[in-house]
Amino acid sequence: MQLCGINIPMMGNRLKDIMKREKISAYRISKDLELDKGHLSKVLNEKANYSLDKLTVIADYLGYDIEFVKRKPSKKGR
Repeated sequence: MQLCGINIPMMGNRLKDIMKREKISAYRISKDLELDKGHLSKVLNEKANYSLDKLTVIADYLGYDIEFVKRKPSKKGR
């Protein structure tokens, strides 16, 4: 499935790559953004998806646009 040019099923792998690059854990993302850590784990392992709105929040937190292209400093180091 694609929304706005984003391949939703492949988002888990892309998120994992970015998390590794940014040196941030799934635990930190789930805690800071108040996301269910079990569901985030399923998304990262491509067994579930998030809505476009939730992906936008995660992308913004990591400092990326919704297509996960680096655009600004992340909010993870607040």
